[in-house]
Amino acid sequence: MERILAVAIPKHPDQLTMQAVAAELDVAPSALYRWVRDREQLLDLVAAEHSRRLRADTLPTPADWRDWLVEYAYRMREGLREIPGFAVRLLNGPHRHTGPPEVQAAVVEAFRLGGVPEDRAEQYWHVYSSAIIGWVAAEQNEHYQPSPAPDFDVLVDVLLRGTEPLGCDADQQGRSGTAGIQTGHRPKRGGEQ
Repeated sequence: MERILAVAIPKHPDQLTMQAVAAELDVAPSALYRWVRDREQLLDLVAAEHSRRLRADTLPTPADWRDWLVEYAYRMREGLREIPGFAVRLLNGPHRHTGPPEVQAAVVEAFRLGGVPEDRAEQYWHVYSSAIIGWVAAEQNEHYQPSPAPDFDVLVDVLLRGTEPLGCDADQQGRSGTAGIQTGHRPKRGGEQ
């Protein structure tokens, strides 16, 4: 199964066929069907592997919930970029899930720690994940070339603006803790200076 996934993951979902995977593995398509029922199951396996890769290493705390959300936004973006065309598939296709339940629970908890009422934190998750998936889908669309190029830091800033406790002065919403995002100081990625 690992070999099948190693071949399937880098392929754009539109080009992911049983025949293409079998050819790259140098096996007959009929041999591949012993491991994978059909193309839909192959796409499900890719989606499950993608979800596994997006699991958070840590959980948010009252002290770091905002930084955790920023870091996870970048992690989610990079993870979606690893599988070309998958973000579009998540938005349009039958594989419309945005991550494993434990990731959803962690993001919901981070928003709750940020002052979002419990009954609204779930909606914040949907907006957060859908916005990041949509961002990557737009990045991978060769026909979408706005000028100036959109800045991911701005998206993350916008996503976190509503995280002040209710009753906060509207002028102050989103200002606390977003200075690093507003000035373009996103978390460093592996190998970045």
